[in-house]
Amino acid sequence: MKKFKLTHLIGMVLLSWSASPAVKAVQPDYKYGDLRVTEQNTHREVIIDKATFDSLPVSKIVTSTPWQKKSTFSGVSFSDILKYAGMKGSRLKVHALNDYWVEIPMSDVVNYNILLASKIDGKDFSIRDFGPYFVIYPVDERREELNSPVKFSKFVWQVDSITVVDK
Repeated sequence: MKKFKLTHLIGMVLLSWSASPAVKAVQPDYKYGDLRVTEQNTHREVIIDKATFDSLPVSKIVTSTPWQKKSTFSGVSFSDILKYAGMKGSRLKVHALNDYWVEIPMSDVVNYNILLASKIDGKDFSIRDFGPYFVIYPVDERREELNSPVKFSKFVWQVDSITVVDK
């Protein structure tokens, strides 16, 4: 009888664990370097793998950040990412592997030609140093407008997904 109850208890624990939201939130199909771009209203999703990302038009910004000396950041402009995904919106929710996220207005994409960098000085970012992707603004070019804590909060690193929001 005791063995029977223990077996049931273990089974119930495993069943409740497998149904928990934390377990469902894990994305087993995620590979390092995948970028998930989702349209919030339609839930349409485009996954851009690292090879595809690297095949998109390359943009560069030479700038410093609060965390990096002046460096050459290269990657893909947000405009080109949205063009590739076939999505438009009024703002972007940029999400990182550590669950940090921030909203970036489309006016920033247009006015500053912000970059989703995958490389610094020609070397791919590793997960330890801002990878796979890092949001970069041209701070040194537009210091008066961009040198503020509010703008620096939009420099998301370890980016894994972008949600395109309409209104």
